[in-house]
Amino acid sequence: MRADALAACAAALLVTVVTARARAEDEEAHLAQDAPRDPLVFVADPRMGVETTVRSIDSLSRVVFRYEDALGNLDLRLDERRPMDKTVGVVGRSLQLVFVDEPLAEITSLASHEVGGHGARARELDIDVSYRFTLPLVYRALFSPKDEERATGMVEFLPGPPVEGDRAAVVTVGGLEANAVQAWWINARVVRSGGVARASDLLVYGASKLPYFDALLSVPNDQEDGNDAAAYVTGLQDRSNQWSAEDRRRISGRIGAAYLWNLFDPTLLYAAYGTLYEFLWRGERASRMPLPTIDGTTVFLSPRFALSPFGAEHALDLFLARGERMLDVYARVVSTGIWDAYGAGARVLGLRALDVLSIGAELDVWRAPEILLGERAVYDRPSRLGVNGGAFGDLTIGRGVGLTGKLAAKTSGFVLGQPIAAGIHGYLGLRLDWR
Repeated sequence: MRADALAACAAALLVTVVTARARAEDEEAHLAQDAPRDPLVFVADPRMGVETTVRSIDSLSRVVFRYEDALGNLDLRLDERRPMDKTVGVVGRSLQLVFVDEPLAEITSLASHEVGGHGARARELDIDVSYRFTLPLVYRALFSPKDEERATGMVEFLPGPPVEGDRAAVVTVGGLEANAVQAWWINARVVRSGGVARASDLLVYGASKLPYFDALLSVPNDQEDGNDAAAYVTGLQDRSNQWSAEDRRRISGRIGAAYLWNLFDPTLLYAAYGTLYEFLWRGERASRMPLPTIDGTTVFLSPRFALSPFGAEHALDLFLARGERMLDVYARVVSTGIWDAYGAGARVLGLRALDVLSIGAELDVWRAPEILLGERAVYDRPSRLGVNGGAFGDLTIGRGVGLTGKLAAKTSGFVLGQPIAAGIHGYLGLRLDWR
């Protein structure tokens, strides 16, 4: 560890503490102090599936990001109407962003990707894996500049039966699948709060939407270790018997074009604005994303992108929210041109059944090729209709403490964040209203 790098890091953190509460005195009331917070949710199921793990990681991340509230109790303010104080404030927040907040967002997204994505799908299929993580990018540049490893995290298969065919495909797509699930729940938080977006959520959202963005826009010609995009295209080629270099170029080009859908995302654009202007320039830890309302109901259209076992999947969500009550109606379709797959669904949250009980429900229907976990080289796949339906419940059992759970059933098939196999699934855990 180099002494000059360590000293620079320590100085950055010191400046962060001093300037974390820098604000201009004549600015409007701060949303960060008054905005409602979504409850923290820590849940479990026998397999610790994708949605279960991602929701718990998301809540743990929000606990860690509460460090700013502790700093907020320090009465250290700057009058940012004065140029010098403004400069100190912006520099301090920039250091905070680079050395604290971005690494925390990176770790959150990475944990969801590896543990809640690849790992969760491996657990579901009884595949033993191990995890390997490196330092966040900024600290790797400081303390390990000669490290040539491109990935900051990786899942490695432990000795066992070969992971091939649809089993490999399900594990490969799990990482970006988990990131898409995390981005959905952040969007739901923003919509249910009437557009209030915390700086930490915006950073995590951006980190969840952009893994492998360069590789997905231009998939490498050959599979590279640690590159989900290259491994995904290789798997599609193998499972569809499209093995030539020309086939790879065609499939890669279609995925690159499909990935543009992921970038036309209002929340992603606002994440850049909220980070650079609201947080870095104005010093606000929360801001209000401009969402249209109709007769008191917040209305929001959001594109969603993920990789499915059958190709790039586009979805479009229509969020409707009034207070805690939210309805999301969506449609999805696979576009890569190898297999046809499409579906639609809805999820409703926050319906108040009793003073101490809030309920919700979800329904997804689809038509897609059958997933054949025990077979290989099946190129002519039958399509199957499928359905997933479930109910959510939040029961208050004490002041700020409650139980939360989900109970659902589905037929066999791929649905974002849900088990592959047919059967009963869900999770149960604690719900903490930590204001």
